[in-house]
Amino acid sequence: MAAKAWFKDRLNDHYLLKARADDFRSRAAYKLEEIDLKYKLIKSGLKILDLGAAPGSWSQYAMRKASGKAKIIAIDLLEIQPIDGVTIIKGDIRDQQNQQKILDLAPSGLDLILSDMAPDTTGVHHADTENSALLVHLALDIAEKLLKHGGSFVAKVFEGAEYKALIDRTRKLFGFVKSFNPKASLNRSREVFMVARQFKTNK
Repeated sequence: MAAKAWFKDRLNDHYLLKARADDFRSRAAYKLEEIDLKYKLIKSGLKILDLGAAPGSWSQYAMRKASGKAKIIAIDLLEIQPIDGVTIIKGDIRDQQNQQKILDLAPSGLDLILSDMAPDTTGVHHADTENSALLVHLALDIAEKLLKHGGSFVAKVFEGAEYKALIDRTRKLFGFVKSFNPKASLNRSREVFMVARQFKTNK
C-alpha cells in the first residue's frame, strides 16, 4: 500500500510536472529557487560550486538565474550530462586533485557553495542523520578552503541530533545563518537547508 501511495504521489507531483515543463532535470531546482528568492544568493558574475550536483538541476537554475553570466563548477561521483556554461567534474570532492581543479578554475575564490549532497539512506534514522551531517561538515571544510570572504553557503542536511553542532560550527564561520524548509521538499522528507552568508575568513 505504501508503494502505491508513493507512486500516486509521484504521478501527481506538481514540482515534478513543472520540472518537465521547464526543462529542469529534477524537481530539486525549485528548492534552490525558493532559497534564492528568499535570500538573494545568485546573480550575474558569481563563481559558484555545486556539490553533489547530479543530475544538474541546481546548476541549471543558477546558470539561468545569472543569465548565463556566472562561472559554475559542478562535481559529483555520478555522471552529469553537459550543461551549457557549466564546468563538470566527475569525482570525489575529498580528492585533493579535484579541489586543485576547482582552485585553478576560480583562483580568487568562490562566491557561493551549494551542497545538495546526501548519503545513501539506510532507513535507520540516527545513521542517516549522522551520515548527512558528515557530508555537511565536508562541505564546510571545502568552504573554509575555497570560499571568498563575504561568500555564501547552502547545504542540505537530514535534521537530527547532530544538527545543533552543525549550526554552531556554521555560525563561527558566517555572520548570518538560517534554517529553511522549502515548500518543494516532499512532505515526508526529513531534509532542511542551512543558508549562510557573510563568510568571515579572509582569503
